[in-house]
Order: sequence, then C-alpha cells, then structure tokens
Amino acid sequence: MDVNSGQCATSNYYEFENLSKTIGFGGSASVYTAKWMGTTTTYAIKRFCNSSRDDIINEVYLMGKVNCYPNIIKICGVMTLEGEANYSLILKYANSGTLGEYLRENAATFRWEDQLKFANDIASAVLCLHSYQIIHGDLHSGNVLIHQHSIKIADFGRSRLHGSVISKKEKAFGPRVLFWKLTTRKSPFDFETKNNDPFEIIKIKTNILEGVRERPSPSTNHKFVTLYERCWQCEPHERPEIGQLISELNNIESLVVPCSFSFKEIETTDESHESENEEVNVPCYDCDINKYV
Repeated sequence: MDVNSGQCATSNYYEFENLSKTIGFGGSASVYTAKWMGTTTTYAIKRFCNSSRDDIINEVYLMGKVNCYPNIIKICGVMTLEGEANYSLILKYANSGTLGEYLRENAATFRWEDQLKFANDIASAVLCLHSYQIIHGDLHSGNVLIHQHSIKIADFGRSRLHGSVISKKEKAFGPRVLFWKLTTRKSPFDFETKNNDPFEIIKIKTNILEGVRERPSPSTNHKFVTLYERCWQCEPHERPEIGQLISELNNIESLVVPCSFSFKEIETTDESHESENEEVNVPCYDCDINKYV
C-alpha cells in the first residue's frame, strides 16, 4: 500500500477476526479492535456511521499525506464490512489508549519528563500537519493516542486542507489546552461533566471568547506555564511560532530534566520492543483514491 501516492490498500472483512471490542465512539464513527487472521497483530477498525463516501475518501487522502510521520497514527488500508457499502479504515492500534485515559490511569507515575516529551510530540505533529497545509479541526485529548510512550494524533474526520499558506502564528494555537491538561490531568472548564448541557457549552464558549482561561496547576514549572499561556492568546501576533514553541520546549527540557534521563533512550527501547511484535503486512489490493478526490 502507498497512501502517500494515492494508492490505498483494500482488504476483505473476513480476513480479520475478533472484530468486537469497541475502544472508541463518536457521532460519526465507532472504533473496534481486530486481529489479522492467523496472527497476534491487533489493528483498529474505524467504522463510519453518518459520513458520506466523499468525507471518508477525504480523510484517507489527508492521512496518506502524513502517513509516515511518527507522531501521527498510521492508516494501513481500507475495507468494507459485511453488508455495508462505505469504507472502514484499518489503522495501527495504539496500545495505551487516548491521552485522557492515559493521564487518568497513570496520574501517580506521570513525571515532569513525560509531560515535556508529550508536549514536544504534540507540537511536532501539529508542525507536520501544517507543513502540508492540513488543519486538524478537532484536536483534543480523545483524539490524541498513546503508543509505546509516544503521541499519535488521530481522527481526521474534521480535517481539511487550508486554501492558503497557514500563518506561523496560527500554528501555535492548536496544542494550547492539551499542554494545560498534561500538567493538571483535568478536563478544561470541567467540560466532560457538562458536555450534555447545551447552555453550559454556550457559557464555556462565551467565556473563552471573552478571554477566560483555566488556571495553571501550582506545581507546574513556571516557564512551561508562560509558554502555553502565550499559545492561547486570542490575537495571533501574540502567540509564539510553532518552531519557536518547540525550541523553547527543548530549552525547558535542558534546564529541568535530569541529565541521566533521555527521551532518545525511551524511543529506542520502544522501537526495539515494537520490532518484536512487528506489524504484519496485510495482503490487499490497491485502489486509486485520487480519482475520488
């Protein structure tokens, strides 16, 4: 499969087994785990509920443009489930769930070094997306996955190609609330308990437009607080450029992370562990998605 060139692998649903466990759902899609028949390799299958064929093709196309980037979830192919006409996506499975789940389950052991690494991963992924003029459109902790201690940005259902070059200031706006959540492990404005109340949602949106922001955790490094507070400024010219954001994250790391700690060592260890469970190449046929775009 070569989704980067517009060639996307197609597979048959009966070549997968144990397609039952739901690991995520939303208004337009549900995500299940499945194993490639005769192997122990797990994939995530994204089944669309209320999306048009054009919307699905657009999502495949955009994911294909950034499919090789390490901090963006990989699309492995597409298939049609039994009795359905629309495509479902075959995605690489992230073994540690969403960022929100990960923070809840690892609150006691989530270190300052982890916060910085995840922040850097998120910023790097956003930089990659915008270098291809892609606006994610729905970047929150439920669409940020964790695999082998690395961030994987997912769910391109609301993503789109920007019609012109994205401004450097606009680039630093996306990760703002995620950085705050990394340090507090909380939902901004207690959103998760209020998202079924339309009046509360309107109130939260109004407050944000009027400049109301969440308070930082008292234990957070003040340089990191200053950095993410600059990212959520209303005026684009007051935000740091995305490259500057990454540079300042690296500077903070050099000041506060112990010399004995190495992000590179973590990544190397994870890669060697993953190679032991190397992804199975899914036998498939190629289809040209360019003709649908």
